[in-house]
Amino acid sequence: MDERLAGEAGDGLRLPEFTRSLRGFATASAIGTHEHDLLFGPLIAARRSAAHVVAAEAKAAAFDADRLRRALDEAVATIAKDRAGTDPAGRRALEACLEAAAAPLIGALAVLATASATLRAAQNPPRAGAWAVWCGAVQAVFDATDAFWLVLDDVAPRSGGFRLPSAVVLLAISLALAASGAAAQHVTLRVPGVRADSLIAAGFDVVGTEPGAVLIVASPRDRARLVTQGVTEVRSSRGELVVPGLANAQAVTAVYRSFDDPVRGIRAWTDSIVAANPRVTVDTIGRSFEGRPLLMFKIGPKGDSPQRPNAVFVATYHAREWAATETALRLVKYLAAPPGTDARRDSLVQSRDIWIMPVANPDGYQYTFSTNRLWRKTRSPQAGGAIGVDMNRNHSANWGLDNQGSSPDPQSEIYRGPAAMSESETRSIETWHLSHPPVVALSYHTYSGLVIYPPGAVYGGLAADLPVYKTLAGTNLRSAVTDRLPGSPRSSYMPGPGWMLYTTNGEYTDFASSKSGALAFTTELTSGYAASGYYGFEFPDDPALLEQLFQDNLPFALDLLDAARDPAAFVSATTARRTSPLTIESASPEIRVIVPTLAATTTSIAANGPLTFRLDSTAGGKYTRRIISAPVARPAAFSVTGIGSAATFRLLAVAGAETADAGWTLSGFAPDSVFSKSGRYAWFGTSGTLQSPKVTVPADIDTVSLAYWTMHSGSGFTAEPSGRVDLSKDGGATWTTVGIQRGFAPVWYTDGLTIGGVRGKSIAFRFTANGLPWRLDEIAFIGHAGVVSTAVTSSGVLKPSENPVRSPTVRFIWPFGSLAGDLTVFDFSGREVWRRQMSPGDPLAWDVESLHVANGVYIAVAKSGSRSSRLKLFVARRSQ
Repeated sequence: MDERLAGEAGDGLRLPEFTRSLRGFATASAIGTHEHDLLFGPLIAARRSAAHVVAAEAKAAAFDADRLRRALDEAVATIAKDRAGTDPAGRRALEACLEAAAAPLIGALAVLATASATLRAAQNPPRAGAWAVWCGAVQAVFDATDAFWLVLDDVAPRSGGFRLPSAVVLLAISLALAASGAAAQHVTLRVPGVRADSLIAAGFDVVGTEPGAVLIVASPRDRARLVTQGVTEVRSSRGELVVPGLANAQAVTAVYRSFDDPVRGIRAWTDSIVAANPRVTVDTIGRSFEGRPLLMFKIGPKGDSPQRPNAVFVATYHAREWAATETALRLVKYLAAPPGTDARRDSLVQSRDIWIMPVANPDGYQYTFSTNRLWRKTRSPQAGGAIGVDMNRNHSANWGLDNQGSSPDPQSEIYRGPAAMSESETRSIETWHLSHPPVVALSYHTYSGLVIYPPGAVYGGLAADLPVYKTLAGTNLRSAVTDRLPGSPRSSYMPGPGWMLYTTNGEYTDFASSKSGALAFTTELTSGYAASGYYGFEFPDDPALLEQLFQDNLPFALDLLDAARDPAAFVSATTARRTSPLTIESASPEIRVIVPTLAATTTSIAANGPLTFRLDSTAGGKYTRRIISAPVARPAAFSVTGIGSAATFRLLAVAGAETADAGWTLSGFAPDSVFSKSGRYAWFGTSGTLQSPKVTVPADIDTVSLAYWTMHSGSGFTAEPSGRVDLSKDGGATWTTVGIQRGFAPVWYTDGLTIGGVRGKSIAFRFTANGLPWRLDEIAFIGHAGVVSTAVTSSGVLKPSENPVRSPTVRFIWPFGSLAGDLTVFDFSGREVWRRQMSPGDPLAWDVESLHVANGVYIAVAKSGSRSSRLKLFVARRSQ
């Protein structure tokens, strides 16, 4: 048969002779053997098919990379079975060794897949170039198959019953990788039959879950660990060939840009936008291990003014998360647009110090373009020959708290480093934050479709500033970020504390909130899925999809900028929430309330007499604080007294799953004694409903809070399973969904909601578990019985706690008693610098220190309806 295959007639395209140098194929003694046929048979068949067609597309179809990859997997499995004999562990170990040795061939098949797609899309006259690239890819596949054949006996000797002790599997695979030159490659795997939390605890890089399987990104060493533990791995399917990251890292991109490319790279893009736009400046806040600059963009007025609150956006702590960097770059471009086209944008840019860091990990990021697409860590050398540290486990907050939220193993993908801030990148970020303390901070990651916030280190922990976080991030019922990407299984991102996904320590948002005082969030961009299937970290290099991703996340970014002036007073149109001055989290077995931080030290709780209480020492909030009473057995009523007001609450109903808690309707739920928050029992169900008895709200109460203790075993990676909370205001005739429960919470924590407009109505709540293992206890209906002002007013005269102001905070006495209104402070030029919407009982305090208020003359104006009071205020703080 002619070894030269003609291209299209008359076009001069010729497939070169590719069998001349094939040592394995030319080994006469091997031709015709079963194993030789397994490896080379699919290639010979492809060559024969290509010889009988003319069109370039048809020749490319003959060498279908997906089909060839499946054939290779089957060949490896068969050879391992034949050579290992009847020992299952030995067969799995041998198969892992063979797959590791075949890594160059796997990579060559990936290159062939890309070259085939390019060839099919090419038009004349550029087709000649695409044809040449494709021919080279075919040649490389044959060469790699040849090389694999030649090392086959070294990797898997014909010993008649291969047995490889599990203790030496890691070493054997490492040697095979050294021979193949593929030691750095990572792949995405589906691991069936193992829980995600078990894999996380073992240090694997868990990135998602699917029905019956967990998704991990694995190095060859991780794959060896799976084998030694008897776990069967299955490659993830995305509707295309899934390969080690090398081939995809070297692919040409249309939108994504590497760091170093002198034409399109991050540094080149930076130079271009700074030169073209006077709104944009850039600082180098440090250097990476390999010497790349850590670039921090500044949008808006030059300099760092104490009059303007800081807001910072950081992207790509983890190198492989290209869509995070692209989102940050688009945010730079959006905010830098010429003034005059968007009033809100112009106002925010002029009145905030906006900082954007598109690549926190430039060394790792560049490595994903040059060598390994799925690389995660930095590139600094570590003990035992390992490379890199997980920057998002290297921060000083909670560093090394345990070995589940980070790993002490340098080979682990979540290695925390030998010490807190061991990485130059992490040190530079922390130093910058402490000299530019942000009011709000957002870290862009991919993927999972989440908006998460501190704390993240311990299951069940809740931020003291939780009401402010919920105002900005929203709830599962109305999230701050919608997901409109085609084919996504989510309609919005899931908000919640970081541990709802899994626990982390040494993480950025815990640092930014606890050490620099920021309201800090992480968005995990995209669900990782489209109509075509799973793409994970490899979000498509598609301009339209990347723009949709940016537009989905833009409202949240703008809300953070808006809120930076006064987060506790911010009213979000995106989430339809505002921060209440008083939040009830629990009425039993202890009373938990959240009050403004400035009122926390003067707030008291009473129920049938005074109660002892404490501030939650684990969650020190900047805007709100949690107060926890001593244990109390289902009080009939309680009161909370703070600055200027006393609020009274009545328990309309409260129940756990105790024998005396009658009236609840159960279908699929039952009392359970394994875990309970109070008493002997809690309700537990996985699929079914738990419905409360009907409660008639008294005529003097219009607002009711639902507060309950809960545990659930969902997933932060997926929207399902879930739980639903429904409300009826008409005695059970109709129902409205008012809450959705998602995520993984293996310990008790409080949750709830508040509803208004229920005066005199017959209300009931219903909990529905949709495949979610869900525990509930001490469910309380709490009526807001009223607020009585205890403040001393001066007949409509606004008075400050001091004038001139020399303290960090100035407090005002609201001049209009129980009437609502607002207090606004203007500088002497008439520019608004602070505003607080007032409700009866609100503490009225202006934190001039945290807002960096400059010394000078200010005008404070209180308004309530047609009534107003103003005063001239002098700020004269010596610290300035």
